[in-house]
Amino acid sequence: MTKRERVETVYRLQKADRIPFVPAIYEHKAALIGKSPSEVCRHAEYLYQALRRELETYDPDMLVIGIDVYNVEAEALGCRVVYFDDSNDVPAIVEPIIDSPSGLKKLGVPDPESAARMPAYLEVAARLNKELGRDMILRGAVTGPYSMAAELIGAEKFVLLTVDDPDFARQVMEFCAQVTVAFSKAFLARGVEPILFDSRATPTLASPRVVKQLLVPIYRDYILPELKAAGGRYLPLIIGGNTTSIIDDLIATGATQFLSDRPANLRKWCEKALAARVPLRANVDAVLVNRGPISAIRRQAMEILKDCHDHPGFLLGCGIVGYDCPKEHPLAIKQAIEEVAAGVVDFEKELAE
Repeated sequence: MTKRERVETVYRLQKADRIPFVPAIYEHKAALIGKSPSEVCRHAEYLYQALRRELETYDPDMLVIGIDVYNVEAEALGCRVVYFDDSNDVPAIVEPIIDSPSGLKKLGVPDPESAARMPAYLEVAARLNKELGRDMILRGAVTGPYSMAAELIGAEKFVLLTVDDPDFARQVMEFCAQVTVAFSKAFLARGVEPILFDSRATPTLASPRVVKQLLVPIYRDYILPELKAAGGRYLPLIIGGNTTSIIDDLIATGATQFLSDRPANLRKWCEKALAARVPLRANVDAVLVNRGPISAIRRQAMEILKDCHDHPGFLLGCGIVGYDCPKEHPLAIKQAIEEVAAGVVDFEKELAE
């Protein structure tokens, strides 16, 4: 099977030759070419080289065109980003730019063809799709409306706003949703499927009530219908952390793939995802992947695979791979997947050791 055939088979909830391997590699791809994240995220050629090296190094079943996820749209809207040319730290937003409804009214939806760094990501998307799109699914990293609003207003202030002034919070998210859709459609126009990142909506940062009442309708009634009408077929909504309490709400958005991050109840996610007929990705814990040892990474991967290797629509990856993470750590997950597919794993023996 090609990578595309493998993933599309799993997305149809059918059995592929093996479970797709989808590690979360963002700033780490810069390390693979000896550059800083700040260099790679601002230079289309470096980003292209880093993605090609990611493919060569890890042989993942999908590639995500993104590094400092959550900064690109905010910068295009006017937020200042601090870059670290003398270190390997990930770029960050310096300060929010909205403090009132009047501030929101001053903003307009940026044109992805010309705004800030958006064109560089689209350039790489088009180039990679021409070279690789026949055989694998490429993804364009796009920020979801809750996380984008938190960048524009400030994370803590936005959490308070959802309680103290939910109408204004909704207005900000509805505006941000327009940006999400515009950038996503620009990727789709280049044959690249968007992947929607909205992890500030995780229950430790956003109450389940806010997710249900403010966020779900924006995805369900606007973002996902718009993207499906534009040709989007595979539209993952990625929210990390322990999302167990909002599983039903996330499924109600209409997204076509979800994430059960390590703190979440994977068994419950599997049950709900299967009932809804949607594919599900699980993660090996990010801290473990970055710190090791390899034996512990392998064991956790095997624990997940023992329960889920026969689950329809299942993908396996890991939390965010840090810049300095040893290459052998993510590869231990891929090796576990391949051994399970080859039928050479005795789970009882493997996990008894």
